[in-house]
Formats: sequence, C-alpha cells, structure tokens
Amino acid sequence: MANVILQGVKKVYPGGVEAVKGVNLEVADQEFVVLVGPSGCGKSTCLRMIAGLETITEGRISIGGRVVNDLPPKDRDIAMVFQNYALYPHMTVRDNLAFGLKLRKFPKEEIAQRVREAADILEITNYLDRRPKALSGGQRQRVALGRAIVRKPQVFLFDEPLSNLDAKLRVQMRTEISKLHQRIKTTMIYVTHDQVEAMTMGDRIVVLKDGVIHQVDDPVTVYLRPVDRFVAGFIGSPPMNFFTGRLRGSGPETRFEKEGLSVPCAAEHRKALEQWEGLEVIYGIRPEDVLLARSAPDVPPGDRIAAMIEVVEPMGSEVYVYFNASGNAFIGRVAPRERVGVGERIEVYFDTAKAHYFDPDSGETIV
Repeated sequence: MANVILQGVKKVYPGGVEAVKGVNLEVADQEFVVLVGPSGCGKSTCLRMIAGLETITEGRISIGGRVVNDLPPKDRDIAMVFQNYALYPHMTVRDNLAFGLKLRKFPKEEIAQRVREAADILEITNYLDRRPKALSGGQRQRVALGRAIVRKPQVFLFDEPLSNLDAKLRVQMRTEISKLHQRIKTTMIYVTHDQVEAMTMGDRIVVLKDGVIHQVDDPVTVYLRPVDRFVAGFIGSPPMNFFTGRLRGSGPETRFEKEGLSVPCAAEHRKALEQWEGLEVIYGIRPEDVLLARSAPDVPPGDRIAAMIEVVEPMGSEVYVYFNASGNAFIGRVAPRERVGVGERIEVYFDTAKAHYFDPDSGETIV
C-alpha cells in the first residue's frame, strides 16, 4: 500500500516537444484516481513515467515515500495492465499468471496459492488450463488483471485497458475493476480518454490537456463545477452547449444576449456577473438543462426560445434532440415520453440556475 506523488514532473522529447508540463499530483494510499483527457494530453506519458517506462526530464516521483526517479520498473513495486493484454500465447492461463513470480524465484507453494487467489477473485478458475487464443476479450483482460494481482504490488497502473473491448463488455469490465479495487484496497491509477469511464470509476478525476492538469476533484464536483470551459466541454455526454455573447442590463434585468438568443441570468449568478455587464462572455448550458416549454406553462414568453428540431436520436432511456434557434445550434436531452420529430417547431427554455459563464479569453469559469 502506498501513495504516489508527482512534483513538478516534466517530459520533453527530442526536438523540444513538451509532452508533460510540470505536473503536480498526489494520489493517496488506496485511492482510485483516473487520468482523463483527449489524445496527446500527456496522460499515458504520466503513467509511463510513474512506471519507469519513460525517463523524467525534470521533477520528482515518489511511491510510498521513496523517490523512484532512478529506479528501474522492476524495483518500483508496481504492476501495470496494458491495452493489448500482453499475454504469452504459448502459455496456459495458469502459467501466464505465474510467470512473473517464477522469474522472481518465489516458492512453488506460494506461486500456486497466489494464482489460486487471483483466479478466485476474477472468476477465471475454470480457464486456468486454457491458452489465450481460447479466451474471449473479456476473459483475456481478466487474465491480464490477474497477472498484476498475483504480484501484490503497492500500486496498480492501468493504461486504457478496456479500449479493445466492445461497448457492453467495457461496461461490465469497468464494474469488475471497481469491485476489484474495493476488494483488494490498493492504490490504483487509471488512464482513459473515455470520460464516462472516468466518471463512473474514479474516486477523483484528473483532467489533462496539452500536458497540463486543468482540474483534480471528485467526479460530481468536476461535472457540476468545472474550473474552465475545457473541463466543462470535455466532461459530460453529450457535451455542454456553448454560446458567445454579451451580458446586458443589471439586477433582475440581467440577460445573456447574442443574435437570435436572449436568456435571463439567474439571481444567484448576478453578483458575480456585475463586472461583466456589456462585455463578452461564453454561456454554457448542459443538454439536460434544455427543457421543453410546453411542459412548463409558467415560463414567461420572453424567456422562451423558438427553435426548430433538426435531428432526433433515441437512446432508449433518453432522447437527444438537436435544435436550431435563429442559427444557434444546441442539443437537449429529453425523456422518451416527450414525442418530438424532425422539422418540428417548438419552444424551449434553459434552466438558468444551472448555467455556466466563462471568460472568453482565459476560458476560466466566472460562475
């Protein structure tokens, strides 16, 4: 069991390409932390530096209170699970699980016990005598997890381990990994580009872009209170709607306005928005906060937005509706019972208490 601390960690590749730009992060003992961001943001590079598979250009990494900058991977007491499983095809599942322990000269009895325990945890006991080619993708991923578990490391590192699985199996396996964490209580650091995985699995989420951490917090806080426009747009599916316009009026008359769109500002936001009167801001509203006016007769006519429906995507438990209001395109998420059709003209309104406002220059959240 151990914490992991990154202090001012940088990675610069030949040619001056700066992949990681001074990352500071502390992962507590037994915590499950997910690094998430778009391709090229530096998340896998961070993980590989923790593992010792990439050298550090600058900074310090410690695991369990021990600085590991100059330690080879085998001496860091970590176990890594890769995207491609990395199983030995000529070996049985039993031998794949035991191989690393045999290299470390563990006694045969202890190897057998650890293999048996890992197989029980992952429910792969019936597959111990099979070879990888006789297993499904999910079963192979379980074997890859088992090979890490038998090591009993201080820290587990996961590098997009579910990317090769189909959608249904990904859901099942992320649940299995979460249950595994609850069972073995070991520090885990997980890398993914899938923000749904990040939201459902992590105790905390680390959102990166261009080698820089933008926000570190629990999933609910990241979703409800993003620190900037990038986090607001990256976390959430479908993504947040954004509009660039100006704030007009003051007090109860404060409104966000742009050509073809005018919405009131909620009372709880007005104080923070006072200094932005007349200035350009970015207005953000999540799809679930775009509501149909026909279900809310109390909404004043001036707060309603006349829109046309361009696309309807039934998702089963919800429906994604793509609107266009005088050239302003945005997406809403409504219940299946709301019967809507392409080409229909309809009035909607925004739940303004849940709106977000961003500085157009820095991207930082105003309120």
